[in-house]
Amino acid sequence: MGALDYTVLVGYLLTVAAIGFWASRRQHTTEDYFLGSHAIPWWAAGLSIIATETSALTFLGAPTQSMRGDWTYIQLAFGSILARFVVAGVLIGAYYRARVFTVYGYLEQRFGVWSRGLASFLFFVGRSLGSGVRLYGAAIALSVVLHDQVSFPGAIAMIATVAVLYTIAGGIRSVIWTDVVQGVLLVGGGLVALLYLLGDLNLGIAGFFDHVAAGHTPAIDGVVHSKLRMFNLSLDPSQAYTLIGGIVGASFLTMATHGTDQDMIQRALTCRDAQGGKKSMWLSAALNLPIVILFLMIGSALWLKYGAELPMRAAADAKLAGESDPNRGYDYVFLFYVLENLPAGLKGLIVAAVFAAAMSSLDSAIAALSSTAVKCVWQPYVAKYRDEAYYLRVSRRFAIGFGILLAAIAVYVWQSKGSGGQKEGFGVLMLGLKVLTWIFPPLLGVFFVGVFTRRGSDLGNVLAIAVGVGLLLWVEFLPAGSKPWAWVWNSMIGCLVSFAVSVAFAAPRKEVAA
Repeated sequence: MGALDYTVLVGYLLTVAAIGFWASRRQHTTEDYFLGSHAIPWWAAGLSIIATETSALTFLGAPTQSMRGDWTYIQLAFGSILARFVVAGVLIGAYYRARVFTVYGYLEQRFGVWSRGLASFLFFVGRSLGSGVRLYGAAIALSVVLHDQVSFPGAIAMIATVAVLYTIAGGIRSVIWTDVVQGVLLVGGGLVALLYLLGDLNLGIAGFFDHVAAGHTPAIDGVVHSKLRMFNLSLDPSQAYTLIGGIVGASFLTMATHGTDQDMIQRALTCRDAQGGKKSMWLSAALNLPIVILFLMIGSALWLKYGAELPMRAAADAKLAGESDPNRGYDYVFLFYVLENLPAGLKGLIVAAVFAAAMSSLDSAIAALSSTAVKCVWQPYVAKYRDEAYYLRVSRRFAIGFGILLAAIAVYVWQSKGSGGQKEGFGVLMLGLKVLTWIFPPLLGVFFVGVFTRRGSDLGNVLAIAVGVGLLLWVEFLPAGSKPWAWVWNSMIGCLVSFAVSVAFAAPRKEVAA
């Protein structure tokens, strides 16, 4: 990168710092810090939701899906959109009526402290793993840009440090308003990259789809791209990217992540009322599919550019990035194209967009983890009846601690990541999605018992969650080739199993009477 590119990147970082400083004003209570005083506009909360889920994993991983296979990944978006309407119509209203800081506080009101405690613990585990993988994906970009100046662990540390600094300064208000800027930059950077790629190929949008649909390049890795395949009608449960898996499996996954993961739902809780929270979720639904299509188009454009030479290109990029496994190089193809082909200024814009994707995911995770730690663990069990200034200081210390934890997980993922297989999907995106399916779906089953029924008990929920999580982990660690279903089905099965166990327990008599 040249001086102009670094100027663009530094300008982005200064903008983020300025927003964090601005948001830090009037931070006097934990309600200010964790819920933005319920004064966040619904459209800003909605943009924050979509910016958070469109992490560096999407920026780098979605093109990997279409450049190595086809567009069947898009089927997951259909279920994801449907799920957001369920979350908005069913769960958000319940959370606002309960007037809770975290969604796990709702479980305490409905069932008791054991349900809240176990759900909080699993959130710590699931969100730490998922966000550690996201941080790993973000560090790919920085390590490529600064590969001569910084090691991969150093890149992880730099990203985590920036995210922690502005999160502890402004809390959720800082997170949301920086996410708005970062979301615009992320989508804008993707659009610029796609338009430049199409210009490089001398194609317009119509010509692009004509070429992709006709398969005007040789086979890659034995996969013949004879047409643009968006739909896989197979009923084989071992395949992840099928139409039925996308509609049903991804629907349960998004209901779990957007309805029971404090990282996602926290934004919807910062609005003035439940209606605002619902609007924020609807906005994220409207933006989901266009963003997925954008990054799949980038992958297909790279396929058209490199053709049968793509595997060699990926292997070369893996070597340039210092990776020993050539399959990992597919996650680097997009970035190396940007660095080698885009003019000064635009190159810096794309790299800044990748940083924006990284920060918009990491800052929210740190805020959600620290809010859950303070409200569900520290305040009720360690330090009761302290003033708000004390809890605000503790919240910021937890933010630093979780930033260190996520960086450690990202380093571990860097050292141990596998490349995946054709039926599961490839690359870092698949890993980041799959890790979420172990934890949150069983929680969703218990939340559904609380919302839809008058049954369920505190200790019964502990058993229900344990059975659901235990089943999913058992399947995950079965030998390759013997798993009964692909990861995309984990969410539905985990949710239904925990729901069935939880609903089998009658509510305490005093609750029934109420």
